[in-house]
This record gives sequence, structure tokens and C-alpha cells, in this order.
Amino acid sequence: MNRLLAALLFIAILPMPYSYYLYLRIAVMLGIIYLLVSNWKIDDDKTKAILIVIGILFNPFTPFYITKWIWIIIDFIAGMYLWTYLKIKTYNKQ
Repeated sequence: MNRLLAALLFIAILPMPYSYYLYLRIAVMLGIIYLLVSNWKIDDDKTKAILIVIGILFNPFTPFYITKWIWIIIDFIAGMYLWTYLKIKTYNKQ
């Protein structure tokens, strides 16, 4: 799930139609909710906070209107975090 969300965020760095970004907000929000609910007892507070911030930034109900360049940076950082989320989670279990 997290790798799929990361891939969607990396694709968002490219010039895409506006509808892609609308669907991306919904997909990221639902994915973050899934990750939070399924790993609530496992994750530490810092990880939960980061996922909540990503969820708030990508919420489809009250969107943030930021310039494209800032969104590119946010997409890249959020994508990198979600890409490495599984590694962080397995490292913390050891």
C-alpha cells in the first residue's frame, strides 16, 4: 500500500491533468487512513504525526492551494517517506 502511494506521489511530480491531482488527494487520504488504522499500536508517536500531517495536506475536503513548485517538493518528500515507511516499520520491530 505504501509503495503504491509513493509511486502515485512520484508520478504527481510530472505535469498531469488536474483530475489526476484530485484523485490523488482521495487516494492518499484513504491510504494514510488505512496505514494509521492498521498500524496504530505498532507505530511510534513521531510516525503517527508524520502520517497525520501528510493526510491533512492531501485531504480532498479542504484542499490547500499552494504553488506547483511547493507541491512538487511536498510530493517528493511524502513519496520518499512512504517509500521508506516499510523499512522504518520493520527496523523498529527488531
